[in-house]
Parts: sequence; C-alpha cells; structure tokens
Amino acid sequence: MPANDIMDASGQQVRFSADTLLDSTHIEFRTHFRRFVLSCLAEPAARGERERVFPTEVYGLLRDAGYLAPDYPETINGGGGDILSACIYYEELTRIPAGVSAGVFAHQHLAIRPILELGTDDQRARYLAPALRAERIGAFALTEPDAGSDVQGIRTRATRDAQGWVLNGSKIYITNGTIADYYVLAARTSPERKPDALSLFLVDRDSAGLAASALDKLGNHSSSTALVSLDGVRVPAQALLGQVGSGLAQLKDTLTSGRIIQATRGLGIAQVAMEKTLQYARDRQAFGRPIGEFQAVGFRVAEMASRIEAARMMVYSAARDFMAGRPCGQAASMAKFMTADAVIFATQHAVSLHGGYGYMEESGIARLFRDGPESYIGEGTPDIQLRIIARQMGMHC
Repeated sequence: MPANDIMDASGQQVRFSADTLLDSTHIEFRTHFRRFVLSCLAEPAARGERERVFPTEVYGLLRDAGYLAPDYPETINGGGGDILSACIYYEELTRIPAGVSAGVFAHQHLAIRPILELGTDDQRARYLAPALRAERIGAFALTEPDAGSDVQGIRTRATRDAQGWVLNGSKIYITNGTIADYYVLAARTSPERKPDALSLFLVDRDSAGLAASALDKLGNHSSSTALVSLDGVRVPAQALLGQVGSGLAQLKDTLTSGRIIQATRGLGIAQVAMEKTLQYARDRQAFGRPIGEFQAVGFRVAEMASRIEAARMMVYSAARDFMAGRPCGQAASMAKFMTADAVIFATQHAVSLHGGYGYMEESGIARLFRDGPESYIGEGTPDIQLRIIARQMGMHC
C-alpha cells in the first residue's frame, strides 16, 4: 500500500476536499500519525475510558515516537510543524476516546504554549523543557464557577506582598486538574473589571493551600477534569508569567489558535461517527437490500459528510489565515461554530440510523454521542462563537 494510502472506517481511502489547503508533508504526517494512534494509543485510551482515568502513559508514548509537540520548533525538541499540523494531529487523536485528546491538548497547547511565548529563561528551564519531555504535565486554569467565556469576571485574586504573591479563589472544569504537575493560572491583580486586571502565574500542584478534586462528566471519561481551590497559596515573584495586568492580551494568540485546534477535535468525533454510519448503511440489510439504499438513510449520511467537509475547509482556512498573520478571530469562530453543527448532526443521526445497536456501548456510537458536547463547549460554546462573529460584523450584541 502506498505511504499516503490509508483507509477510513468504511474502507475508503482518506481524501478530503480540504486537502487542497495542505501540502505533501501534512498529508504524510496524517498518514503516519493515524497509524500510530490506532496501533499504539487505542488500547490505553479504551482502558482509560473504562476506568474513567487519563492513561498517563500516553504522554510518554507520544514523546518516544516524536509526536508530543508536532507544531513546536525543532530547536526545543518539537516536530517543526505548523498549526495545520496541529489541526491534523488533534483530529486524528480524537479518533480514539476523546478524553485523551482533551488531556493532550490541555498540556501540549494550553499549558506549554504560553510559557514558550512569555516565559523567562528560568521558567522555560523549570517548566517548558520538562513539559516537552513529558516529565511535568501541565493544565490551564482559567474557567471559574462564575466566569467562563466572560474572563473579565474572574474572581481568583493574586495579592502582592514582600515574599511574592498570594492566591485565593477557585477554578472549575480544569482538564488535567488532578494529574497536572503545574498550572498556567489566570488571576485578578486589580479589582477593576477591565482587560488589564488579569495576570498569569505558574503554580505548582504541590503548593500548600492548593487542592484539586475530580469531577464526574457526561463524556470524555478518559480525561481528568477537576475543581481546583486555592486558599492562601503562596508563589514567588518569579511565578508571574509575562507582565502584570497583561493576562488577556498575552493569551490572545493562544486562545485564537486554541479555538481553531479545538474545532478539529469535533471533526474527529464527527468523522468517525459518519464513517461508522456509512459502513453500517452498507452492511445492514432491511427489506432485502442495504439500508443505505433508502433515501431516509442515504441522504442523512450524505449530509453528515457534507457538513463535516465544509467545517474542515473552514478550519483549515482559518489556520492558513493564522499562519499568514492575518486577522482570523472571526474565521476561527466560524470554524468552531461549523464544527459544532457537524458534530451535533453526525452523532445524533449516527445513534438514530444505527437503531438499537447505536444505543449499545459495543457500537462505539454511544461514546461518540457523549464525547461530542465537550468538543463544542470547550473554547466557547456555539452561541459564544456567534456573538464573536456578530461583533466582528459590527453588531454589538
């Protein structure tokens, strides 16, 4: 079989319309990485799903195969790829239980990227280098019980004193929260509700006064999600990441690229749902013929494929804009919104078209149905994306 000839779950060669926005290195990367995911990560991911824990050996497996940081510079032991490489990476990684890609995303993008872009030499030595070796696992602590997309509503306080900073507050829905060695944490350094009131800190998990407790979830059972509380947590002055009061501005690129990449996790779920349904429509017989020959089934599978292809094209287009340094906030939100539409449509109809079998765990469809919502809630719900798009169009709703 040629190097770039891989098959999807329905036995078709992998060819996407959006491949026109990729080059040969991206296509080759997708081929090799998909094989690695299915051969090396599927088993620990399935075990993590059953046991409801993140399979931490995944980080080491990715590192040893050279896949832990594909879109980071080669000078720091990354793969030298770009954001399109990251898009492919997370779509393929989400072909297995999505909690694994959630944990890798939280570590690899959200908890490492800010240190690469903002960290001092000492911070890079203490956190970035070991994180890229999978020796220290990170988490990104932004969301709070009363503040999600409205980040200016963050209440966690960082108070300066002679020894450094004292942190008080709580964070919720923190991916990797119970397994992380450190957190990139946003806290309020000014009481005013304004963009320059927030700052970022590097906080070690074993800090006195910090506690993390696991949360139970609808899906993504193979990921760690936690409530993190901070009661008089003391960190040194050197724990400040970047500049005081520049937290929001410093996170702009990380959050924009994160929105693009997070969208591809939904693509992975939707694509597998479509592939499984296509295969079932070919194999399942009713009234003497395959059910895919009935329009009620065939049209729905065709619509799944169409929505997914359109969303992927939008994601790759937004990634191209990001790579070129063009404004891409609106495109990123459009990509995220379109992917949400695709994953909702694909997973709902996959359950319905599989009938009773789709309701059974053995089909794999039930898990996709459960995992789907996190892919479009994370990095902003569909309505948040519509708000961003509307505001970019001059409608300040």
